[in-house]
Amino acid sequence: MSVLLTNVLLMETESVALLVSALSLVLAALALGWQIAQYLLSAGRPKATLLHGLVSSSEAYSGPVRADGRGFNLDGLRRQGMSGFEAVGIQVTNHGRAPVIIESVKLLPRGGAMSLTPVGERVGPDLPHKLEPGANASWFLDLGHAVRLAAASREVLNERVTGVYMTAQLGTGKTVRTPQTLRV
Repeated sequence: MSVLLTNVLLMETESVALLVSALSLVLAALALGWQIAQYLLSAGRPKATLLHGLVSSSEAYSGPVRADGRGFNLDGLRRQGMSGFEAVGIQVTNHGRAPVIIESVKLLPRGGAMSLTPVGERVGPDLPHKLEPGANASWFLDLGHAVRLAAASREVLNERVTGVYMTAQLGTGKTVRTPQTLRV
């Protein structure tokens, strides 16, 4: 009888040890998952939007490019007394918890290989630019550059360009693209 009781107690302690080990494994996996989630969520998460509008030396009247690729009808803005050159731009918003560094912005043809990196005619904050969490910044170029870039891609390289979009190069080496395309 005592041998049977000893075997039952031994079996129960083995089962309890197995249960505790399994529970420890589950908790360790959850802790690892939480650490990975915290690491990913603590970084900067920049998103880019393509803008179109009027830009002058002191102000920009702009908004996001529509899904169909058309920009704004600028005649209404001009009738309201607003002036400036027609521009295409990129707005970068940091949705993350850490700052990101914007190193450069580029204009590219959708469906083409060429690119334009503005150096002197860019309107916006100086680059590189530190973008704090929850903040945004915008850079603009004269739309004439976009028209010439698309035309050169079509005529010189025989590319099927549907419009232009912009990118922002981050200090980490990552590139953020605007999902919209402005038809030019």
